[in-house]
Amino acid sequence: MDWTSLKCAANGGAQRALESLDALADRWTKLPTGWSGIYRVAGGGIDFLVIHFRETLDQLIETGRRLQLSPWGEFATVQDEYLSVVELGLYGLTKRVAERVDPRDHEAWSRELRSELAAEGKKDFVRRRLEPVQPGDMPYVCYYPMDKRRESGQNWYALTLEERAALMVAHGEVGRRYAGRIVQVISGSMGLDDWEWAVTLWAADPLDFKAIITEMRYDAVSARYAEFGPFLVGKRLPPGGAADLLAGGER
Repeated sequence: MDWTSLKCAANGGAQRALESLDALADRWTKLPTGWSGIYRVAGGGIDFLVIHFRETLDQLIETGRRLQLSPWGEFATVQDEYLSVVELGLYGLTKRVAERVDPRDHEAWSRELRSELAAEGKKDFVRRRLEPVQPGDMPYVCYYPMDKRRESGQNWYALTLEERAALMVAHGEVGRRYAGRIVQVISGSMGLDDWEWAVTLWAADPLDFKAIITEMRYDAVSARYAEFGPFLVGKRLPPGGAADLLAGGER
């Protein structure tokens, strides 16, 4: 955010800019599908993190355009963007299938996997994970991209399906211990962005981000095979909160 230019804007330009952000945020709460969240970031030389969930790429493009063309966009510079698709971790499911069917038998494997996926897709908790909503009681967010290591002797993609599945099932058990304290969204970005995945966490207490990520660093998947990008941590801007950003004081 170019705060200097914003504060010096003439003829009420600063207030119009901030009110336009509030107007967009209000509009995003009334979408038939999808939503957006605006977060004030702590540190990193970044002021805002804006997260958009939409059904199509076209909708994402239009959302970004509206934000940039708004009066607020005249004072804001996009420092980084990240594109990914919300996805469901299927290592537990594929591990179960692999116990019944040899993955090298492609026809039988595909048939059994399609059957399992169809059954999985009908479960309520699966739909909730694929269509996440912003947790109302968890205003803090932590976002970071990540890769799986591809070095000699530490190549995740050289492991067998059974090895990867066993490691990820154990990895997931660590995360489940934080149920109720952390809400997590995993999104895949192979072919869409520079990293392979993005992780977005929400919590009522930001120290829970440190707790879960520290514990997971000792898990085999992270310790041996994970590469992490920059972390962003922030707090959700409340409805109408942008208009007060130049008022000063702590919120």
